Amino acid sequence: HTGARRPLRHAIEIRHDSFRSPEFIRQLRRHRIGLVVADTVDWPLLMDVTADFVYCRLHGSEELYASGYDEAALKRWAVRVRAWARGGEPRDATRVLPRSAPRPRGRDVYVFFDNDAKVRAPPDAAALQGMVRAAPTKKKGVPAVPARP
Repeated sequence: HTGARRPLRHAIEIRHDSFRSPEFIRQLRRHRIGLVVADTVDWPLLMDVTADFVYCRLHGSEELYASGYDEAALKRWAVRVRAWARGGEPRDATRVLPRSAPRPRGRDVYVFFDNDAKVRAPPDAAALQGMVRAAPTKKKGVPAVPARP
């Protein structure tokens, strides 16, 4: 315990289509609770931005907890991560409600690979991180996503 007061961030991962509801998304936005962007074959993939951060869980889009991500899939995720980090939203986002307001200061984006049954998560995470950091930016001299220690 450090004694420092830090805000807690909450995120909800949905696992049923009944959450594909405008009322649900509005409630998350009202309370600034993140909607987990979960990439899986079994659960809804929604990308509504509902908080000042985005949390992605990549479970494997072909086989739950096991399939890896090829270069094309990782490039799609890198584009999405950069859009969210810059305060915007990806063009291919699947949402329930219209885009949220842009956030000029950007957003924190967390990506967790949970496709580890076949030990795919570490190389997929390293490849995505490299793609996000190496991408060109729109603003000269500003990194696409700041490096975190």
